[in-house]
Amino acid sequence: MIHIDGLWAGYGGLDILRGVDLKVEQGTINCIVGPNGAGKSTVLKTISGILAPRAGSIAVDGVQLGGEPPAAILRAGVVQVPQRHGLFTKLTVRENVLMGAYIIRRRGRKQMDGRYEELAEIFPLLAERPHVLAGSLSGGQRRMVEFARAMMLDPKIVLLDEPTLGLDPISLAIIRDSILVMNGAGTTILMVEQNVRFGLSLAHHATVMSAGSVALAGSAQDIADNPHLMDVFFGAASPRTEPAA
Repeated sequence: MIHIDGLWAGYGGLDILRGVDLKVEQGTINCIVGPNGAGKSTVLKTISGILAPRAGSIAVDGVQLGGEPPAAILRAGVVQVPQRHGLFTKLTVRENVLMGAYIIRRRGRKQMDGRYEELAEIFPLLAERPHVLAGSLSGGQRRMVEFARAMMLDPKIVLLDEPTLGLDPISLAIIRDSILVMNGAGTTILMVEQNVRFGLSLAHHATVMSAGSVALAGSAQDIADNPHLMDVFFGAASPRTEPAA
């Protein structure tokens, strides 16, 4: 599904990612964890085209997407849910969700309405409160709307950047159920999560990053049980070799 090989990327000439290798299998939930500044969110930004790679490759279903503009990557079936502030607070739940189909709006309102009704069957809030302003929702409810909006295009892959950030325990339960619903519908999930226990409990596979590189990778259960996991968070990782010019 996703195959990342030797990925280098960063900001303003400073590399944050330093030779990242990552594989994500179709239909799985994958979680990237690691200490602050490890490059976790930068991986998602580079996959979605917000950030251009300096070296390496990103392939989705064998198609090279590294360096392509975000719109092309979106049309290829890769959708990202940002870390926070992802909704238009003065628009309704329904209006926010329909915005997820903006790039296919020319196909007609009937098709968009039909997709909304499909999603309302798996995200109950869409049916219960379609005309409520998004700004009045709780944190967990807002996330559910963001997930539904991402699903409007029936994507192959959804990228979730810190989906539990700042949420209370009740909202965490909503997020857990929503992620499982998306995956149950056949969508591949790649998420970055600072709440390590939450992320690993949901995921099939996990990647632990440190200092812009992959420190550990494997099944989520094996990573959770790995005695060196905390060493990654509190220790130092060796730097990766600079790519050839």
